[in-house]
Amino acid sequence: MYENFTHFGELYKHLESTDTKENFLIDKTEEGWKTYSKAEFLRSVHYLTLAAHDNGWQGENVAIAIAPSAQWMMLDYALMLCGAVSVPLFTNISSKNLLFQCLDANIHTAFIETKTHEKCIANVAESIELIYLDDVSGYRSIEDLLIEGEAIDKANPTLFTELLERIKAEDLATIVYTSGTSGTPKGVELSHANLISQIHATSQNYHFYKQSDVAFSFLPLAHIFERMVMHFYLSQELTVYFADDVQNVGVLLKEVNPTVMTVVPRLLEKVFFKMKLKALEGSFVKKALVNLAFHRALTKDPEGRKNILDKFLDKLVYTKLRMALGTKMRMMISGGAPLADALYSFYVNIGLNLYQGYGLTESSPVIAANTPEHYKLGTCGKAFPGVRVKVKDDGELLVKGTNIMLGYHNNVKATEENIDKDGWLSTGDLASIDDEGYITITGRKKELLKTSTGEYVSAVYIEQKLTSNGWFEFALVIGEEKPYVSALLFIEHVFLGRLATQMNTTPLKALESQQFKEMTEKFIAKLNKKLNHWEKVRAYEIIADELTIENGELTPSMKLAKNHLMEKYDEEIKRLYKDHL
Repeated sequence: MYENFTHFGELYKHLESTDTKENFLIDKTEEGWKTYSKAEFLRSVHYLTLAAHDNGWQGENVAIAIAPSAQWMMLDYALMLCGAVSVPLFTNISSKNLLFQCLDANIHTAFIETKTHEKCIANVAESIELIYLDDVSGYRSIEDLLIEGEAIDKANPTLFTELLERIKAEDLATIVYTSGTSGTPKGVELSHANLISQIHATSQNYHFYKQSDVAFSFLPLAHIFERMVMHFYLSQELTVYFADDVQNVGVLLKEVNPTVMTVVPRLLEKVFFKMKLKALEGSFVKKALVNLAFHRALTKDPEGRKNILDKFLDKLVYTKLRMALGTKMRMMISGGAPLADALYSFYVNIGLNLYQGYGLTESSPVIAANTPEHYKLGTCGKAFPGVRVKVKDDGELLVKGTNIMLGYHNNVKATEENIDKDGWLSTGDLASIDDEGYITITGRKKELLKTSTGEYVSAVYIEQKLTSNGWFEFALVIGEEKPYVSALLFIEHVFLGRLATQMNTTPLKALESQQFKEMTEKFIAKLNKKLNHWEKVRAYEIIADELTIENGELTPSMKLAKNHLMEKYDEEIKRLYKDHL
């Protein structure tokens, strides 16, 4: 790998100088798989860069609002190479956040692919030029830009090289908006150097083989985690398959048979419960064996020695469970949110290499990660190469390094509040660092609830426990300035459907049944035994509504938009404290 590149222009030159690769980026389409060779990718980036320059986009903020694909990556590279600023937008973003982001970034040009996106953005500002992914009457398309760029290249064959030479490492490359879990999203400004530093650091921690490794991508590229990983995959010249729909991931994994992919805890939780439900179908003996296997995988120390029982369970159960992720998976890297220790143990114990990481959009994003060489269960690993960490007296983790953002777009105050004069970024997370340098995130500073009795409660920890059995898809813990802790529990509808089938009734009646109420009461009582008395969930309400990103209830990264939910379910929350108003 070319070790000295400092911006994407130099990375482009590196890719151009290496061997050809026919299976480079592969999209899932309605017609099947569409393959782009490395030469096709580079040529498209070349022409799109020239067209973007000819359109005067250098110095402009240009939005990409299309689904993850090879063309997404082409546009992203081209915008950064021409001197424009790439602004990725989630395709299922709420209208409120879409409006804010387009106005805050002063968007005049946006790439889209559906009439829904056209309607949404047109409602924000009619002055925004919309460029379609494919040919649509009345609009320019990416193909039009490619033709335009090719003509420019023939007329001025040295222009592209001149554009690459103008790029500086400190140039602004992109503005990435935070998910806005507790308020208005903030635009994080990241430079070429910020992103490139992550590519170099990742290459030191993980080793891949461009001839044999195959990556599978299904997470949104508008999220900095998957986007940085994609830049890394390209720098390593891996073959990358893009899923067309997150709902098809299970089927596509068996078709693609990848060796590596990045995941988020929510997916791992869903896969776990699907594995268990499917495995429990069968005879009494089979169910007993499966229960033993799951219990063993959830509770055994992954670093402990394997005995005869482990080998027996691997042959009869774990081998089949691994098939859900294909037959060649050798590495999964989890980020985006904390992963429950039991779930972490489960995947490692059934024979999958899973590495938990940690980071923020503001840090491009990786701050720390477990790796094949440095691994400790229950932690998020050691600091990434080039990243410095320390813990303040109040327990908050501070970070410093080349990966730290330039600042928040149009928000000097927030920048100054989050980055001190010495360059240390306040993460907002509470953490501990052990003697070996492993970092453990213990809570979110702003999500420490303070009850009216003066006790502090870690909401995230309790929310994880409340969703650990698969009955509830989300949990919202409440307790700030309240006399005790309560929770809104959002039912998992696949589970509810199965429960209704077992009870031979409708999902609504199953939800309201005495049987489910007793099941939930026992579950909460068991959980409360493991909590301090001031942390115990004293009241709860089960919510049947399905939360959506479009309605602003979830962020694009599938986290709860807590402020919005507190307002929406204000009456339900009042009922939880009806005797203390």
